[in-house]
Amino acid sequence: MKRADAWLFRGMLFYSSLVLLVLLSTVFVAQLIAKASGPGHGHWNTGLLLRYVCLQVPETAYATIPLALLIGALIWISMLNSHSEITALRMAGWSLGRLQRPLFLVGLLGALIMFVLAEWVIPYSSLQAEMLWANSSGNSFQEMGNAGLWLRQGATLLRIQAVSSSGTELRQLQIYTPYPGMVGIEKQVDAQSAAFRNGHWVLQNVQEYRLGTTAIGISHAAEQVWTVPLRPQTLRSFAHRTRTMTLQSLWHNDRDLQGGVLAMNRFALAFWQRITYPWVGLVMIWLVVPMVIRNPRAGGAYYWIAAGLALGIAFHFLTQMSGFISVAGGIPPSLATLAPIALFAGFAWFLHSRHG
Repeated sequence: MKRADAWLFRGMLFYSSLVLLVLLSTVFVAQLIAKASGPGHGHWNTGLLLRYVCLQVPETAYATIPLALLIGALIWISMLNSHSEITALRMAGWSLGRLQRPLFLVGLLGALIMFVLAEWVIPYSSLQAEMLWANSSGNSFQEMGNAGLWLRQGATLLRIQAVSSSGTELRQLQIYTPYPGMVGIEKQVDAQSAAFRNGHWVLQNVQEYRLGTTAIGISHAAEQVWTVPLRPQTLRSFAHRTRTMTLQSLWHNDRDLQGGVLAMNRFALAFWQRITYPWVGLVMIWLVVPMVIRNPRAGGAYYWIAAGLALGIAFHFLTQMSGFISVAGGIPPSLATLAPIALFAGFAWFLHSRHG
């Protein structure tokens, strides 16, 4: 690496790291304040609070590294521009792409760190934080909201009110079996709970209703074998957020539930976000460098920090909106994640083509 390349690389690395440190410190203090009162149940003290917030740091770093790269590049290039170093490099024959090469190396380093965090650190740290917040050392349950968790296996509809952290226990189930052609409900089974034992599910405290044309048949059972191809690993994923899963887990959960979940794309969306999000920092670097070089007197580092924050907020808004639409079944998850990145990359390409 030439001396100028090393100089550009070190400056980009320093300012991006500095911005990341500031962002992490800000979120850390905000989390301390927001979570000081605890979850509202169980024992909560300063030690648990600090442990909980520290366990959230890897996830915060994963979310803020692209923004740190964006603002770090803006600060570093604007400082070089203000002292005419960029002009000197350009006069020495450096193209815009040549100038960005050392900055992209820092972006690649950030992407690598994000992949490591997402696959080997956050699945452990975030899960531990969730368990700490739940204040449970055993098999805690995650409530699925007022509507419950609706699934479909073949023609059978399932409604589950709560899923255990291990995925091996369920609470408050309703199982609806329709007539052929979905013209009505043939049978409804209500179970107080279900447990996975010896490779199959067992319903407990069961009431079965058979809806005939003239009468409703009702039967009761203390236990009943439930033959449904739902793995505990898949159900466990509903008790925890997708950030606690690896790429392999997200892929398997999406395959297991493909076509079987009503309006549910969250695993596929999380899978595509996990693949694409680490590259956002590189796209942002590609975008902001020509912006600064084209406007050398735009107002200094403070101006570009504000511009970087505005770009980051705009990207976050686009990804959130496309994600909501995807989960609702409006657009494919791959399109929901790739479209905002493609939009910003297209704008960056336009600036490069205009700058030459």
